[in-house]
Amino acid sequence: MRGLKIYLADGTYNGTVTMSSDSSKISAIRVAKENIQDYENELDGPGVYFLLVGSDAVYVGQTGLDTIQRRIMNAHSGDIDSSWHTVLGFKFTDSNISSNELQFIENAMCEYVHTHFNKCLTTSPQKTNCTKTFRKRHYHLSGVQIHTCENYIQDINFYINIFPDGIFTSVHNEEADREILYLSGKKVQATAYRDGEKFIVRKGSKFSQTETQSCPKSIHKRRQALIAEGTVKEECFTKDYPFDSPSMAAACVTGGSANERKLWLYPDGQSINEKEGPKH
Repeated sequence: MRGLKIYLADGTYNGTVTMSSDSSKISAIRVAKENIQDYENELDGPGVYFLLVGSDAVYVGQTGLDTIQRRIMNAHSGDIDSSWHTVLGFKFTDSNISSNELQFIENAMCEYVHTHFNKCLTTSPQKTNCTKTFRKRHYHLSGVQIHTCENYIQDINFYINIFPDGIFTSVHNEEADREILYLSGKKVQATAYRDGEKFIVRKGSKFSQTETQSCPKSIHKRRQALIAEGTVKEECFTKDYPFDSPSMAAACVTGGSANERKLWLYPDGQSINEKEGPKH
């Protein structure tokens, strides 16, 4: 994802966070319920949203023909309106996005929440229907529309994985101090951080299923080992995983062999080479 812009309202990821990219038609914001009125523009558009409840429960919704701000202030089922404390909104710049496309994306986000959090509070679609097969069959979209939606879903997943301590705010810990780097290519998107001499690719990062023709045999073997041991499953890292260098990490993620220090970017958009200089 090129040209990533991140704004931390209080200088940390525990406050209001807004994110956008020159290469994405989606912007993201996480803001507490009591501060929503200060971010009307960021919520003034169609999209999907997460209402965060407690410390590990999420309600997923989509706006239809409304805006995120108006939709989240409308009534939701059960006691969600009295219990949610933070919204994570994903606003689309395409105001012509259809209701069926939004429902397709909402379904994918419900699948994500069912997989990654303690409880998904959205009752429709049901958990058993939150699958790729159901989405492609049920929402009556063309192949082009499905491809567009899947690109949107990839961007949303990338934004979610930017948060170093997850989308729920928490007490201060060591991980909150880590500077998150991101890699975004045509095939995969991943995030990572440094831990001493190690370069850690974070849980949830994508893993390219294919390899370039120039992929070294050593990288191929390492990639196969990651899959065999369960570190990578369904083209996704299942846990934080250490590599000896940024180049080794990116080569395994992308299945390539280029100078990967140029692909890992800091939040300000500078590559490792640009910020630290080439490795000698």
